[in-house]
Amino acid sequence: MTKKSEIPFGAQFSPNQVNLPKLLQIIDNNQDDRATLTRVIRDQFFATHAQAQSLKLADNTVLALRAYELLEDDGATPTALAKDLLALIDTPKTLYERFAQHILINLRGIAFVETLLMMQASGEEINLHTLAKRLAQRGLHVPRGAVHLSSMRLWLATAGIFDINSSGGPKLYEVNQTRLKQILGVGLDVIDSLTQLNKAQRAFLRALSRIPESGLLVANKIADLASALYAVEYNHKELPKSVLFPLRDLGYIELIKSTTGRGAKPYELLRTDKFYQEISEPILAAAAEKAGLIPKELFERPLSQILADLKSANKHVKGQALELLAIYFTRLIDLDFKGWRTRSTDTGGAEVDVIVEGARLIFSRWQIQAKNTTTVRLDDIAKEVGLSLTFIYSNVVMIVTTGDFTKDAYSYAYHVMKTCNLNVILLNGLELERISQDPTTIITILNAKAERAMKIKERDDYFINQ
Repeated sequence: MTKKSEIPFGAQFSPNQVNLPKLLQIIDNNQDDRATLTRVIRDQFFATHAQAQSLKLADNTVLALRAYELLEDDGATPTALAKDLLALIDTPKTLYERFAQHILINLRGIAFVETLLMMQASGEEINLHTLAKRLAQRGLHVPRGAVHLSSMRLWLATAGIFDINSSGGPKLYEVNQTRLKQILGVGLDVIDSLTQLNKAQRAFLRALSRIPESGLLVANKIADLASALYAVEYNHKELPKSVLFPLRDLGYIELIKSTTGRGAKPYELLRTDKFYQEISEPILAAAAEKAGLIPKELFERPLSQILADLKSANKHVKGQALELLAIYFTRLIDLDFKGWRTRSTDTGGAEVDVIVEGARLIFSRWQIQAKNTTTVRLDDIAKEVGLSLTFIYSNVVMIVTTGDFTKDAYSYAYHVMKTCNLNVILLNGLELERISQDPTTIITILNAKAERAMKIKERDDYFINQ
């Protein structure tokens, strides 16, 4: 089996071969029809080649557009990123900066740049062969002879990270670190300091970035959240020495030791400005943009504020809060936003549906539905289950309501889990209030539901009697 490239497929997709603003317009004008889209790309960019060859070249461009996340998997539907870039075609500088930011954050661009800087620092000769070899040593496979590395360098060069006019020599792979910092929002020194952290420390920081609520946080509870999300084990007694003190010394957290009461008390912590600038904000900016939540400050809204807004008399405020409720859990559980199935404007502010995915340990696809209703009935659950089993093929259906579920709704959810592999998670208004007071209780709540699901699904009729 051919090993997949970790650097996006880039054949017939570089600034030397296609004009990105024009290409984005073509995608927008010919969406939902891959054959037509391919022919238009051929006529626009590869018309001087023989007909059979030109169609193949254009098809490669479509494949590259998918790899660079400008087209959905069907090879015809523009992604949210493509639509965002299309809105910037009158300001090419901003367009190329935004595309470069996407490449750096989402498509291994940072690893590409880091590897080049490591090679330059050690005085190594840099060419496509040696670069691919170095990337492989870091676990990033690139097929031999592929143009993927050249295409990525050229797109980053359009934003000034490399010299756009260089065609060879030592300047070809010289990184403009000033431009890199401007586009990425952080410098390589920050990236370097993060790469020096061990797995437990990185997981702890990552768990901290999941929580929008400000104020003091209990360190042991953050460690428990990190354990549940990222399968990292922590010894609470060793937590200060192994995790907290190193992160404090790097300036990401401030520690407060409680001296009241009997017995050893766990540390409490505050996140610093440096944490928000270097860790939280770059992550959330990319996530908020992907979910269409601009400005990104919406992503920072605490659950208590979201629940208060859901009681607003203003329909716009209430509808926006419902979308934020779904996104809140996407962030808290650290799942990757894939797309809206239903937005609040489609339902008059009654419900929203979002599809999210995770790839920790195993792949999982989640349907999350948020409802601002007093009662959720069996029919509501059955509709989501039906969509999951016949269309979305999700592993988990999570339904969150500000009200409660009927007895029949709970019974139906248990029946579904007993008879098929689907997991159904129901969160009611009381549980939302608990999470709003302490976001880390999401782990306690979900663990309890997981244990119940295991008992419901428990079988012994397939074991061999001995």
